[in-house]
Amino acid sequence: MTHNATKEEVLEILNDSGKNDSAKIDALESMRDARRAEMRAATESPMVADDDVGDDLKIIDRALAQLHAGTVSIEDNGAATL
Repeated sequence: MTHNATKEEVLEILNDSGKNDSAKIDALESMRDARRAEMRAATESPMVADDDVGDDLKIIDRALAQLHAGTVSIEDNGAATL
């Protein structure tokens, strides 16, 4: 997925009037988990590029902060894994 596609997908989630904040947070957290998995895979294999994945995570994290999600991952408080 391209960096711009992530921006568009995040905006689509945030602007979806059919979803409440909880559903938006769930969707964004799912995206965040997928990007973190991509980043882990990129560090473990020379076959996967992590181009823009860090930037994608920043976009997703900002959107979660905007929704006051308070998202916590085991990777956020533990030793560096990436």
